[in-house]
Amino acid sequence: KRFTEFEISSDIHNQITKLKNKCFPDFKNFRSYYKQLPHFRFLVFEGKKLIGHMGVDHRVILVGENPNYIFGIIDLCIDLNFQNKYIASTLLEEITILGLKNNIDFLLLFTKDNRLYKKNNFKIISTYCSWLRINDHKNFGVGFEEIKNEIMIKELGKNKWENKPIDFLGYLF
Repeated sequence: KRFTEFEISSDIHNQITKLKNKCFPDFKNFRSYYKQLPHFRFLVFEGKKLIGHMGVDHRVILVGENPNYIFGIIDLCIDLNFQNKYIASTLLEEITILGLKNNIDFLLLFTKDNRLYKKNNFKIISTYCSWLRINDHKNFGVGFEEIKNEIMIKELGKNKWENKPIDFLGYLF
């Protein structure tokens, strides 16, 4: 089920935080997001228990000099007891369908383990990037760095991905 961020109750935010912290133990924190609130989320429940989560940012980024509309996928995670049941792939299919219906050019995400995303037609890119450095609700200026083998994209619209520097026009999700 898709939720706009402001519609999510504090109980569900607590469940998201617990699930996210179990799935990403190296990035534990006390909130349901890492850097910034996503625009919306897909949540999967077994009864009242949250078993799957995918945050999504809708924004414009520059690839070279060209603005592109993207859905940035954030903190895709599935409860350990429900993994390998195609829940994550179903979430990726849902965001693909939503992007195709709404003129989104690309899906984009960051990962160190790309197996799931390769199976779902994402490709790995490496490029120079600029972004707003945010940590614990503080702005630390603009970062410039080449990011290798951690960014994955999926082309949805008529635009083809150009191997050019990315300006995220905001934080890295």
